[in-house]
Amino acid sequence: MASNPRFLAQCTPTINRPHDLLLCPDARTVVLAGTPGYGYTGGGLMFWDRQTQQAVVIKDTEIIPEHSTMSLAPLSGGKILGGTTIDAGTGGEGKATEAQLYIMDVSTKKLVWHEAVFPGVERYTDLCEGPRGRVYGIADRVKFFVFDPVKRKVIHEEQTEEKFGITTSQQGPRVFVKAPDGKIYLLFIKGIAEVNPETFGITMLAESPISIGPGGDYFDGRIYFGSGSHLYSYTLPAEPR
Repeated sequence: MASNPRFLAQCTPTINRPHDLLLCPDARTVVLAGTPGYGYTGGGLMFWDRQTQQAVVIKDTEIIPEHSTMSLAPLSGGKILGGTTIDAGTGGEGKATEAQLYIMDVSTKKLVWHEAVFPGVERYTDLCEGPRGRVYGIADRVKFFVFDPVKRKVIHEEQTEEKFGITTSQQGPRVFVKAPDGKIYLLFIKGIAEVNPETFGITMLAESPISIGPGGDYFDGRIYFGSGSHLYSYTLPAEPR
C-alpha cells in the first residue's frame, strides 16, 4: 500500500500501545516494544529488518511471561537491554508482581539473562545508553540507577522524588534526552536536569513554568517536549569558551 508514512507490518494484539522504538547499532534492526491489545496481559517485541523488509514478532511467553517491555537500550555484541512493566493491556488483568531487566541476543531473539533487580518495582520507565558501556535507567519514575551489563549489576542508585519530583511518563516516556556531544539530560515534570557521567550526580538545570509532559528530544541546541496539546523547548546552556 502506497502511503506516507509507509505501513510496514502489523503486530497486534501482541503490541497495541507502543512504548519504545529502538534502532540497533547495526543500523539494520529496529525493535518495537509495548503493551498488548485489549484484554491481554503480556506484550511482546517486533523486530523489523531494514534490509530484508521483513518483520518478526515474538510474544511475552518467549521473553518473560505476563510482562510487557516498556524500555530498551542497545548493548555491545548484538544485544539489547530491556526493562519490563507489569501493567496489562487496557482491560487486561495484571498478573506479575515485579518488573524485571533482561538482556536479549538480537540475532537469536533469546534471553541470556533476566532479573528483578529492584524488589517491588512495577515498571522500568526508561533506559538510555550511557558512557563506558553502562546504561542509565529510571524505575517507577522515582529511582535513577546505573546498570553495568557486563557485571549485570546496578552500580549506582538514587531516589529522586524528594529532590526533583517524579519524571515524565506517557505511552512513549522519553525521560532521557541524549545530545550529540554525549551529554545526557533527564526530564522531570518540574524541570530539566543533567547527569554527571563521572559521579552520576543529577543537577537541575532549569525549572519549568509548565508541567513537562512526554516526548523529550534534542535538536540544534534545544530540548523539545510536550505539555498538554502544546510543544515547548528549552535552550541548553552554551559551553564556556
